[in-house]
Amino acid sequence: MNKRWPQFLVGLLLLGAATAPAMADELEELRSLRDTTIELLNQLVKQGVLTREKADELIRAAQAAGNKSGNAPTGPAGPAVAGTANTPAAPAGATPAPVEPGVVRVPYVPESVKQEIRDEVKQEVLTQARNERWGEPGALPRWLDRFTFFGDVRFRFQEDRFPSDNVPNAPPEVLQQPAFGAYNANNTSETRNRLRLRVRFGAEAKVADTVTAAIRLTTGSVGNGGDPSTENQNLGNYNTRSTVGFDLAYVSWKPVSWAYFTGGRVGNPFYAPTTLVWGDDLSLEGAVAGLTPHITNSFGTFLTMGAFPIQDVEPTPLTSAHSKWLWAGQAGFKWDITRAVSWKLAAALYDYRNIEGKLNPTQVSTIYDLTAAPFRQKGNSVFDIDEFANVANGAQNYRIGLASKFHEANASTTFDVAAFAGKHLIIDGDYVKNLGFNRADILARTQLDLPEQTTGWQARLTFGDPTFVRRNSWNAYVGFRHVESDAVVDAFTDADFRLGGTDATGYYMGARYAFEPNSTIGVRWWSAKQIDGLPLAIDVLQVDLIAAF
Repeated sequence: MNKRWPQFLVGLLLLGAATAPAMADELEELRSLRDTTIELLNQLVKQGVLTREKADELIRAAQAAGNKSGNAPTGPAGPAVAGTANTPAAPAGATPAPVEPGVVRVPYVPESVKQEIRDEVKQEVLTQARNERWGEPGALPRWLDRFTFFGDVRFRFQEDRFPSDNVPNAPPEVLQQPAFGAYNANNTSETRNRLRLRVRFGAEAKVADTVTAAIRLTTGSVGNGGDPSTENQNLGNYNTRSTVGFDLAYVSWKPVSWAYFTGGRVGNPFYAPTTLVWGDDLSLEGAVAGLTPHITNSFGTFLTMGAFPIQDVEPTPLTSAHSKWLWAGQAGFKWDITRAVSWKLAAALYDYRNIEGKLNPTQVSTIYDLTAAPFRQKGNSVFDIDEFANVANGAQNYRIGLASKFHEANASTTFDVAAFAGKHLIIDGDYVKNLGFNRADILARTQLDLPEQTTGWQARLTFGDPTFVRRNSWNAYVGFRHVESDAVVDAFTDADFRLGGTDATGYYMGARYAFEPNSTIGVRWWSAKQIDGLPLAIDVLQVDLIAAF
């Protein structure tokens, strides 16, 4: 039983004690009710259900309710009882007549006053019951009302297929050479089938009117050397448990409706209609400030700015590397042209600092070791930071760094038409250009003369429902993607198209159906090949079962 019920019962008993009929033949009932109430309070105090202070408070409340009717003063055990049933109450200010031995005097209380007392006490008890949720099955503490919980579970079958004209599997010592750096693939010919799992569970807390905090746990690799581009966990690890880490952990302050500041692991705060620049599962760390003013009811603007540490490097006498950062800004608008047509457009600059590699100047030097890329997918132009040492010693301990700098200019757009019997026709597009590529700088820094491959674009056409909160919602889509070697940082772009990275061109298509609210099954097909690198074409089939909450 909920611990609020004893308080409710005590309130009802005290209510009865305060409003019992003031007739002599009911004296024994009053005394019995008083004694029962006191004993019940004592037992509840002993069992820890009520504190002594709470019990005394309930008694005082009943006494106060009784005094409102003009009764005689009350003692700590309940209303005092005096006189006889037919003896009227003494006039105000009069001296009470002496009470003869064996005679009990009970003042007369009009029915209208008794009813008023009943109503007042009843209302107080019911108000407290509502506020404290007495007797509500499964009632939780009220502070939990500030929390919103969310998450999803995705179970996936994935098949990776490799056409026969790929470069065949080669020994690792060949694939790891700098000339093959953009390759970064072990399997190039053997079909692979696997089951994968993604689980995410989070909570957002409304700390105050202007402050929220959120966390989310997810599967996927964690820590140094982990893969930031995906939260999938491959099944088939001899039944060992999946790793779990935070992909959201932030505090957000919104002093007004059109401005906010967020710090921590913030997810992806930028508008990204496709996966050209940012993978679906990527979560950035850092600080973000944003403005979202509305010019009119149908036209709103937004500005997002942020600073994100990519790799923290501690300065020491033995290293000349610097911490890697991303400074980013995006501005755009959303225009509801009509009730059924909307258009969103944005421009962004993603400016990476110190992300390029630097060549160690001598055979024994290690001062630029930390300029190497700790994680890559594939596609970016790379070089061996330890080239002098490896050439001199005949070693193959390659330390791979990015050849180009990256200052990515990005334009994004979405055009949405909801004029087809409730279905939407949505066109998404992205274009990116790496303004940081400088052929002369790369030659001086890496001793490599590289062609410029620095643009990318992606477009997708979707028809159907934009969300899956209703049963029988569905959509289908087809898209095209072309991303050159050094258009974007390959570590943070899509992880599914050609199994991740850049230097890829091709198409993709898929469909998704909600067989229950927020419960969907989906099928996707990706087909891509290289643009300029070694022959490496990969087709990927994915079948997903997703439940979101």
